[in-house]
Amino acid sequence: MRILLWLPRLLIPLAVAAALLIDASIDRTPAEAAARTDEAPTQIEVPTPTALTSSWFCPVVGMRAISPGFGETTTELLLTNMTGTSVSVSVELRGRTTGRQFVTADVAPLSTAAVNTADYARDEIIGALVEASSGGLAVTRRFSSPLGIDEARCSSVLAPDWFVPVGDTQADALGVIAIMNPLPRDAIVDITFATEAEFGPFVVPELTGVVIPAWSSVAVDLGEHARRRDVVAASVQARTGRIAADSFVIYDGSVGRRGFAAELASVSLSDTWLVPVAGIDSEARLSVRVFNPSDEVAQVVAAVMVAGADSDRVAFAIPAHDVLELRVEPPSDRAPGLDSLLAPAGKPLGISVTGQNDVPFVVWAEALVGSAANPLTDIPIASDPADDATRPADDPSITPSVTVVAQPDGSPDVSSEAASAFSDGSGPPDISDDPDAVVAEVLPPVLAARSGLASVPGIGVQRERWLVVVPAEAGVETFLTMVRAPQEPAGDGEVPDEGDGDGRVVIGTLHRETVAVVDVPASGVVTHRLTSGTTRIVVSDVPFAVLLWQSRSGGAGLSVAHPVGW
Repeated sequence: MRILLWLPRLLIPLAVAAALLIDASIDRTPAEAAARTDEAPTQIEVPTPTALTSSWFCPVVGMRAISPGFGETTTELLLTNMTGTSVSVSVELRGRTTGRQFVTADVAPLSTAAVNTADYARDEIIGALVEASSGGLAVTRRFSSPLGIDEARCSSVLAPDWFVPVGDTQADALGVIAIMNPLPRDAIVDITFATEAEFGPFVVPELTGVVIPAWSSVAVDLGEHARRRDVVAASVQARTGRIAADSFVIYDGSVGRRGFAAELASVSLSDTWLVPVAGIDSEARLSVRVFNPSDEVAQVVAAVMVAGADSDRVAFAIPAHDVLELRVEPPSDRAPGLDSLLAPAGKPLGISVTGQNDVPFVVWAEALVGSAANPLTDIPIASDPADDATRPADDPSITPSVTVVAQPDGSPDVSSEAASAFSDGSGPPDISDDPDAVVAEVLPPVLAARSGLASVPGIGVQRERWLVVVPAEAGVETFLTMVRAPQEPAGDGEVPDEGDGDGRVVIGTLHRETVAVVDVPASGVVTHRLTSGTTRIVVSDVPFAVLLWQSRSGGAGLSVAHPVGW
């Protein structure tokens, strides 16, 4: 009897221990779930419509002047609902002094809603956690500052490692890394640099073991630690926890360069990168930065792709934990340097950067136009659009891209794979071989900007479906530049047969209305001019890369919207 009485008492501690183990395994929040994943995902993409929730992490959604002369930055959160039902969204704003504030919004089906974060919090730096009641939500940002406007993605993942290959710490520049820890425990991170002046990693004791408090974002001024450098790259590695990171580059105009650029840092490494470029000329400056954060030397080949062929290429090696800058410029009378790539002026182009020895790296580019690219001058980037209208059609300075667009009463022919991506099931109607299809001339890209800066993240993973979100804006030239990667030769050196080699890209609205169809040749580049800068879904029957370029005639200058996979 006594044994029977003691048996239940012995089982109580075992039951409590089992309950604790079960409780510890329950996902309390999507953020904590992301932090506990052994292999953190590294692709920024829209959760599927069947997902139970959508979670997005925005390291910065508002920033006061963190250095004299650079002005306050305000932010709009753009919430895009890709599903056919209304979505309830909670935005949690996190500031160091104002604490946590909550904003709720209902986003209508197939639409984009905006939340102006300055209406709710005014801290030195503000981050945001955005969560929705279902999948199918994409979250991006629009930054506005006295020195320019730019778009940037939020992150759908948390990860321990982030990479920032763009930075400048000269006297007229401000380079900032913003690190967000959205979790309830402090994160500890190490930040190391690579510059053109140092060989190998540049370690700063003050940035070793930096504590990022729970529920907060912290900004790090690169110029305080790597002074007077032309090229600065950084690795942000978390010893504990999972984080998200932003990159900011700002030029104050004191010596001619002027502009503002913001973008989510790179969370993934790859040995194949593409950079779609709207176009350059003698008044533009484009540079490509290749950062190798690994412990091995990376053997790399960079090439310019124009009209289906490589026009120039250069091979080089990047030591471990080092960064290299390549200038992309039109041909001239002087001989090109070993660190330059030649590209024809006035044509859309793609930069491909490919590893040769299986060592991954990360690629970004920086574009400066007009007086920003030519210090102490005010030279326009290209001719005025009104001048182009008066030129003869065969003027060699006009380089149109041929784009087939739909008639008002019909839509272009679309392959079955592309049509199936329009998830309402209807797809666009078939007008194959329609003799009345309109061929639209796309004017030379980057017409309006007279001065501007854009940070251009490389695309390491090609996709068949992209989402690009930008609000409509008057007086802005908007271009989608699409690139397909060069085909790898087979063992006998021959390029694989792809039939006619063209890939069909469908450009549509959130309501699944086809507005244009573009054929992108194999290893080719096409720029399509949008009639407005609104949200676009872009699908294809082949993997490709795309960037949206915006060019403004005012001081806001140039910006790039990076797509989100879906």
